[in-house]
Amino acid sequence: MSDDLERVYYTTNVLEAEFLKMTLEGEGIRCLLENEHQAGLTGVLEIKLDVASSDAVRAKEIIEEVRHTIQHDKSEDDSDEEE
Repeated sequence: MSDDLERVYYTTNVLEAEFLKMTLEGEGIRCLLENEHQAGLTGVLEIKLDVASSDAVRAKEIIEEVRHTIQHDKSEDDSDEEE
């Protein structure tokens, strides 16, 4: 990536970070994960998701869409369990 990098997301969940990276790359946005190989510190250190500054706005939109979908699906699952 020759562009300046911009942090668009961070999490302590390795699976979440990898999923978002794959999703963004599927949309043609190259990503860099920092601290993804945490060994015994999994869940402690933040994993940072960076993209080229020129892709940052679109990346944030995609991440927000993904997170909204996950929250919506989770709330539906929770209501199904209550029935």
